[in-house]
Amino acid sequence: MKTTNQSMKTYHIYLQDKCLFKDLNQDEFDVIWGRIYKSYFTEDITYTSIDELEKDHILSESSY
Repeated sequence: MKTTNQSMKTYHIYLQDKCLFKDLNQDEFDVIWGRIYKSYFTEDITYTSIDELEKDHILSESSY
């Protein structure tokens, strides 16, 4: 069995203390943040980024 590890980043966007968007990938975040950030005062809207370790398991044939 071969295991490949990839680092994956997700984003959450908040308006004051309320989560507006959760678990966005980089492309989704870039589009939404670019548009929503211009609509609100900068102190009201924030985001967090979370690095997660994604494990992809690639199964190979076993020989007996």
